[in-house]
Order: sequence, then C-alpha cells, then structure tokens
Amino acid sequence: TESSEIDLPKSLHEWRKQPVPSRFPGRVDHALLKDQFKIFVNPSVTEVLCTTTAEALAMGKFAIIPDHPSNRFFMKFPNCLVYQNKWEFVANLRWAQSHEPEPLTPE
Repeated sequence: TESSEIDLPKSLHEWRKQPVPSRFPGRVDHALLKDQFKIFVNPSVTEVLCTTTAEALAMGKFAIIPDHPSNRFFMKFPNCLVYQNKWEFVANLRWAQSHEPEPLTPE
C-alpha cells in the first residue's frame, strides 16, 4: 500500500536538501484556477476570518480544515471536510480526490 506519511523537514537546511513534495504556482488569480483544482487545504488554526476557506467553498471546492473554533461556521457546508488528526486529514484528502464536490445551492 502507498504510505501517506511525510517526514517534515526540521530546519531550512534540511528542507533545501529534501523539499516537501508540493507545487506552489506563485501569485495567481484564484478565479483562473477554478476549473483546475477541486480541493483546498487550510491547516490554519490562527486565521480568525478564514477568508480563503470561505472563497474556496463559494467556488464549489472541497475545503479540508482542522476541527477548531475558528472554523465552526464552515462545518455546516457539505463540501467542508473537517479533521482532528493526521489520519482523518489523509482520509478526507483521499475521499475528496475520489469524489466531486456538491454543487452550490442558492442559499
């Protein structure tokens, strides 16, 4: 089976030697990406307004966020996938990869 465990680098030096497998496109208008991506991950527990999560949900994306008081408002939306630990995060990510987000409702 494929492992989802990633050992995060403990220093900038270590990160430069072996970067985390990810891709950052730099500055891009998120409206241009609406048809290219369907999953938004926001692991923040300090972003009080959570604007990026609201925008992702409004664009019909899955939003994978931690179970935290700052995220409570979003938990009522069907495309919001909440996790409490790394295993739930991985399960939500895999589920989102194999499913399509629910269409937005008028409300």
